Amino acid sequence: MDMAISDYDPSKPSLWESEDNRDKTVALWKRLAERYVNEPWVGGYDLLNETNWNMSGNIPLRDLYYEITDSIRAVDNNHIIFIEGNWFANDFTNLTPPWDDNIVYSPHKYWSVNDQASIQWVINIREQHNVPIYFGETGENSNVWFRDAVNLFDEHNMGWAWWPMKKIDDIAGPLAITKSDDYNTLLEYWSGNGTQPSAAFAKATLMQLTEDLKLENCKYQRDVVDGLFRQTTTDEAIPFTTSHNVPGVIYATDFDLGPNGSAYLDNEVANYLVTTGSFTAWNNGWSYRNDGVDIEKSIDNVNSNGHNVGWLGAGEWMKYDITPDETAVYSVEMRVAANGTDGKFHFRVDGSEVTPITSVPTTGGWQNWQTITVPNVILNENDSKFEFHVNADGFNLSSFEFIETGSTTSIPTQFVSAFTVDESTVQLNLNKTLASPIPASPSGFQLFVNNSSIPITDAVLNPDNPRIITFTVDHSFRSSEDVRISYTGSGVDATDGTDLTNFSLQVVRNTISIVSPVPGRVEAEDFFEQTGISLENTTDVGGGQNIGFLDPGDFLDYYIDVDQTATYTVDYRTAAESEMGAVQMQLIDNNGGVTILHDITFPSTGGWQDWTTTSTTALLPEGQQQIRIVITEPLFNINWFEFTFLTSTEELTQVKDFKLYPNPSNGIFEIQADLEENQKATIEVYNVLGKRVFVRNLEPSVKINENFDLEHLGSGTFFLKMSLENGAFANKKISILSKD
Repeated sequence: MDMAISDYDPSKPSLWESEDNRDKTVALWKRLAERYVNEPWVGGYDLLNETNWNMSGNIPLRDLYYEITDSIRAVDNNHIIFIEGNWFANDFTNLTPPWDDNIVYSPHKYWSVNDQASIQWVINIREQHNVPIYFGETGENSNVWFRDAVNLFDEHNMGWAWWPMKKIDDIAGPLAITKSDDYNTLLEYWSGNGTQPSAAFAKATLMQLTEDLKLENCKYQRDVVDGLFRQTTTDEAIPFTTSHNVPGVIYATDFDLGPNGSAYLDNEVANYLVTTGSFTAWNNGWSYRNDGVDIEKSIDNVNSNGHNVGWLGAGEWMKYDITPDETAVYSVEMRVAANGTDGKFHFRVDGSEVTPITSVPTTGGWQNWQTITVPNVILNENDSKFEFHVNADGFNLSSFEFIETGSTTSIPTQFVSAFTVDESTVQLNLNKTLASPIPASPSGFQLFVNNSSIPITDAVLNPDNPRIITFTVDHSFRSSEDVRISYTGSGVDATDGTDLTNFSLQVVRNTISIVSPVPGRVEAEDFFEQTGISLENTTDVGGGQNIGFLDPGDFLDYYIDVDQTATYTVDYRTAAESEMGAVQMQLIDNNGGVTILHDITFPSTGGWQDWTTTSTTALLPEGQQQIRIVITEPLFNINWFEFTFLTSTEELTQVKDFKLYPNPSNGIFEIQADLEENQKATIEVYNVLGKRVFVRNLEPSVKINENFDLEHLGSGTFFLKMSLENGAFANKKISILSKD
């Protein structure tokens, strides 16, 4: 049972403890069928919702379903009968094959990743028994999850119903009911934290709640509906309400509607608890919107809508649809609150950086609001998308106010920023749009790498945003190089007639992914891709940053350049207040294939900045490689990990004549291998989070022929690794199908 949803009372017989109650249920369904047999607006009958009861093979559930079906069909052969499994509707053991010609199986899906593997067991039921599938409940997640789930269901031609349609004081439904103070008084009493109200008060409060539940009195949450429908067919970002007029105030929370990566970019965008084993809050403030951006209620009393954006992370951004009245210079007055001085940001317009990176001062608290001014922002009347980018976290944001300060001729045409686009391209951002094309080999522009000039082979003025010049160079940038740009010429004019001002040796942000040499140290912050982590300053020797706030399933990807094929000692520098953490290091090939290099557990150290070093080994092939650090146990920090040469190896030795079949299977696998010499072998199985879920040690032999029963792991995708004493190994991705 699940008392939270079933109100199970051990002092009273449940459905499964009372034959009388089961007979009443059968009779009730017959009466309902008699009432609705000719109603075309009734889709069907969902017999029991989310049964949760320990019962042998679901036999009592099946038998009750048989009885109810017979009672319904005695009076109604028209309507669908929806069948849910046991344990939150998803255990269909002995509930197949269907016993009626008009049955639909109705599982539920919550908090798991949205890929085919997550519903493969349902696909198998449909294909094996030729029965329709209708996900009768799903939801309770972010708009990102909603979009992905709907696309998954549609891709596989499965019906779905969202839960709930309405909820009190919640962001995750199409409609929301405002929680009244009186209703909160009732909740406080029911939870044991308040005094008992009068019966009249309780009745009046609940009757008002009933009134508030009416459709016309609910809050329509357009972002949820947009995520469920429009976003499933397009990545386009559109205005949250209407386009923001400039001059004017833009609330930080009113960024565009659209998918993550289109209308905004956030590091935590959905909850995958069922898959990862760890809950993730996609909106830490649980207010205003259901997107990945973190929004909370605010006490700011200047240019505020009562909410602010918080928990900002480096690399995150938000996009706003704007309509400038005219081409002009604007100052942007921002409302910020910060506990420290680490925060940094910049603005972009239609893909061009229009301000340098700006620091946020401390205001003395997360709700101590202060106005800071970003001057000399030039907007053109045809500009449409304004973007706010976070360069370093540590502040909250409430609003932007655009104030026109003069014509564009009042300030010079000048350098704003530059960065590498790829290994041979640089983007230069200017504060104004230019008037004419740039010569293919523009005199006056120079690019330097480590103080040496490099040839410019092409220069193109962006036709969609002429603030941008893109340079192609005869050079391949590396992550370690210092790149600079200068302009000492003339004749490059802005549309307002002013000349581009000369500039010398301005920094070009080198965005080329860091490739760390091996042997050598890899700083934890030098990843090129990650999910779920945050950076913070470290007090460890050498300073810099460490990664933290880690959850199972979070990962970081790195490029390394291995000097020679060999076994290396790998030292991890970690800190943890009280818990033991763990990671798995994986080698990722060009096709996305995974080779598990090692698993390692880290001790608690007594503090988040009390550091220690833990060692293991890894066998690495020569050349540039991609490695992935997967978090398998949480609550620790990593500052760096370091590779030291241990022993040379001619090649990464694969087990010869390794065979595994059937794959996929229902959980029973057979492994065969012929070995060159008598030796021990170890079989390990890991889940998609990198956690080892099965291990077996085999006695020394020259021939392996073993059966493994992995059915207890449940359906899904896993990684199997066989390791021999001599260092040879075999890796295989395996799939376990649902037993139904």
